[in-house]
Amino acid sequence: MASTVRRPKISRGFTLIELVMVIVILGILAAFALPRFASLSSDAREATLESVAGTMKSTIGIVKSKAYAQGLSRSAANPGGSNQTGYIIETEAGRAEVDWRNLCPESRAETADALTMLDYISVDESDTLLKTFVNNEVTRVGFNLPSDPGPGCYVEYDSFGVPDCTVTKVVGGC
Repeated sequence: MASTVRRPKISRGFTLIELVMVIVILGILAAFALPRFASLSSDAREATLESVAGTMKSTIGIVKSKAYAQGLSRSAANPGGSNQTGYIIETEAGRAEVDWRNLCPESRAETADALTMLDYISVDESDTLLKTFVNNEVTRVGFNLPSDPGPGCYVEYDSFGVPDCTVTKVVGGC
């Protein structure tokens, strides 16, 4: 009976050429994949802004319909003072002031107990993701806000537009 001696298998590692080839292949894959992943965050920001713009446009339609239903009409001149309280409408969300020129909701109402555009679109001014800027005329919501209109990554609502308010999406800085 002949006995066989078992020899332990000698494991051999990768050769230097095999390692270099793997690194080259990974580098090529990364060169093609990285730009695709880098644009995903920009695409996500633009999709968010599209959603905010759509919500603003829907809000404008609802508020204008309520204003017409309550018997309001556009005015050629600012009614001013206490006459401006006639431009307050009731919606399901609360009281809102509309602009006398176009019956659009004002960005920030001048009359007490009225909603702002941010209230309608459910964006909190203290949100850490979306930045906001609001004055009586303009509401800006986005990721990169300029102090004045210009390049950035945001949606701008101008409530004082004549003959109508405007919603503008700026995506140059996304």
